[in-house]
Amino acid sequence: MTSLVALLGGCAGTGGFSVFSKEQAESPFGAYLAGRHAATMNDGSKAAVFYERALKDQPDDPVILERAFMAALTAGDMARAVPLAQRLSVIEPSERMARLTLALAALREGRYGDASREMDAAAPGPFTALVGTLTHAWAAVGDGDRQRALDKIAAFEGRAAFALFRSYHEALMLDVLGDREGAAKAFEKAMEASGGGSIRVVQAYASFAARHGERDEARKALTSFIEMSGEHPLAEYELKRLDAGETPPPLVANAHEGVAEALYGLGSALASDTSTNLAELYLNLALFMRPDFDIARSLLGGAYETQKRWADAVDSYQRIGKSSPLYLNAQIQTAMSLDKLDREEEAVRVLQRLARDNPDRIEPLVALGDIHRAKEKYAEAAAEYERAIILAGEPAERDWTLYYARGICFERLGEWDKAEKDLQLALELSGEHPLVLNYLGYSWIEQHHRLDEALEMIEKAVERRPNDGFIVDSLGWARYRLGQYDLAVKYLERAVELQPGDPTINEHLGDAFWKVGRRIEARYQWSHALSLEPEPVREAILRTKLDFGLEAGEKAEQDAKAKPQAGS
Repeated sequence: MTSLVALLGGCAGTGGFSVFSKEQAESPFGAYLAGRHAATMNDGSKAAVFYERALKDQPDDPVILERAFMAALTAGDMARAVPLAQRLSVIEPSERMARLTLALAALREGRYGDASREMDAAAPGPFTALVGTLTHAWAAVGDGDRQRALDKIAAFEGRAAFALFRSYHEALMLDVLGDREGAAKAFEKAMEASGGGSIRVVQAYASFAARHGERDEARKALTSFIEMSGEHPLAEYELKRLDAGETPPPLVANAHEGVAEALYGLGSALASDTSTNLAELYLNLALFMRPDFDIARSLLGGAYETQKRWADAVDSYQRIGKSSPLYLNAQIQTAMSLDKLDREEEAVRVLQRLARDNPDRIEPLVALGDIHRAKEKYAEAAAEYERAIILAGEPAERDWTLYYARGICFERLGEWDKAEKDLQLALELSGEHPLVLNYLGYSWIEQHHRLDEALEMIEKAVERRPNDGFIVDSLGWARYRLGQYDLAVKYLERAVELQPGDPTINEHLGDAFWKVGRRIEARYQWSHALSLEPEPVREAILRTKLDFGLEAGEKAEQDAKAKPQAGS
């Protein structure tokens, strides 16, 4: 029988198919296409179901089988992925990911010899150089074979990119095996390699030190991490445990938790790469090995947010229990994702409950303010920021964002005296952060107030963030307000290059084009700005500019500002 994939010519995309009837999806062709479509929509679970349906017609098709397996794996659907890996390994005996999956399943069940044999069968390559080596080594730890474990990770010798992985996992392995002296030396190397800036390395080292009577050293490592990296719920939690006289358990207690740690490390390293689903894949594998791995689950939720998969993010965050130090943050991110799903009331209820349950924490209040501000409910947002500011106490450097956010709300509410005071304090507390320089400078330019100082501030902001389209737009608009239209065009064209999808920046460029006599281009920019869904008030002004020119648009804008606002 001819392969479905061959008949479809490889089918790089879904060929325009986006909706499938029940009858279509149940046919082999339709199921395959539906699987491809589900995969492009990042719905791995559905993709795996459809691919398996296609496999009923051609059970040995290696392409469909591999797609079904990878879809299930990426979605964390291990109940499907493991049997598919078994089938794939028969057809493609050296397929790396299938062998890794089978090795993990074996290691999870304590079948350490089988785990090693599965990794031995995998084809060599960059993949096996790291994850395969660590899986091998942890399987040896499971067998209690210290020398074999060390021999395996000795493969990292002289490879700078793997130096931290080697020293960290060597420390964890020797700790599990009861080699205190060896673990101490390896932890020292890991702390040095990480610069004390990796929360997992610091947690593991602090636990090791505390369990061996060096509680002050544990406290020092955690405190240094917080001073270097800022507040972190896991570091703060560990400090509280030490202060309460508790002795923390090992971060990794056995072989399968060790492999989970390795997979989490890979997922964390790949989290910034949004071009693939590899981070998601490795994090789901980490959770397969250790279902209570809250930091992996939290990072997975963040990966879903980056992909704008808000429902998946909510599901991931909601699996983090109340006893976890990451619970508060997980609930806040749940609320923010719910808001993105247009479930604002639900999001607000989550945050209000958090605020009641955590009366000493400002984070739920700030999140409430952010949600209200994004919805242009500036009075409600300012009230939440006010509560957070009162709770924060005497203004400190870390509080600059509170004053900056409240200042924006006051400015939008027309309460400029209050806004200016907040923005100037935010500028001082932040050490002249580019965002504050830009907002305050732009506001002064709009008011034709302190123009020279405002221009200097915006130029400083652009110098610090030359590729920020919004800040470059401010500089162009400042030049426009000063009557320097040629310079305005120069900067505004650059701003549009950097931020092509913003209606305000495109409108500004249209205004500048009009001033230098490039009126056809001006109307093009205004038309483009209209297509980018500006605010209703701006939409009316843009239409006036298109129909009657810039001067008529400016008159319409003045009339709109003079008109009393609803509720005022």
